[in-house]
Amino acid sequence: MRPFIIIVLIIFTSIQAYSQKGKKTSSKSPWSDTAFIMVNLRDSIINGKILLIDIGQKATIYVNKQIIRNNASESLPDFNRPAFTRIIKILDSASSTSDTITMDIFTHDLYDIGYLVSEQLQKGNAKVFYKKENRFVPNISHRLEKYGMYAHRFFYLPDKRPFFSVMEYSGIIENGKYHSDYNELIEVAEKIKTML
Repeated sequence: MRPFIIIVLIIFTSIQAYSQKGKKTSSKSPWSDTAFIMVNLRDSIINGKILLIDIGQKATIYVNKQIIRNNASESLPDFNRPAFTRIIKILDSASSTSDTITMDIFTHDLYDIGYLVSEQLQKGNAKVFYKKENRFVPNISHRLEKYGMYAHRFFYLPDKRPFFSVMEYSGIIENGKYHSDYNELIEVAEKIKTML
């Protein structure tokens, strides 16, 4: 009986040590991965109800209105319930009169819809019209980029021009730095400005 207990303890200790090692390597911060992730886009607009997000002079994003609405409904228990409730009301009222809903998320204080659109872009459930080339692009890429205490996900056209961005993390503290450097904030503001 005693050798059995010792073997079980050795196995248990080995599993614990291995799992700790695994946790250590997986604790890498998500904002330190700056690789471009390529996404092939597919047309997910099947019921004719389109949400059109116009992004300045570079691109227009087309997503399925019902998918965005469903995702907003699923996000209602989230901490930002008023914003998602407002998005649902706008989508419902606009879709009763039109099959295409155009939104400018920057001027209508609808920043939270950007997270829903970002999710669909990452999954490839969207169409992106590149205005400069007057065509829909077959693929895009995206990556997370850290600027001081903030990490933004930037989306890029095939020629690596940024066309859309959402802030995914804020309040990042590294090496005891509790604030963003002014130059880092200017850098991200200038990059976002190039998209408009």
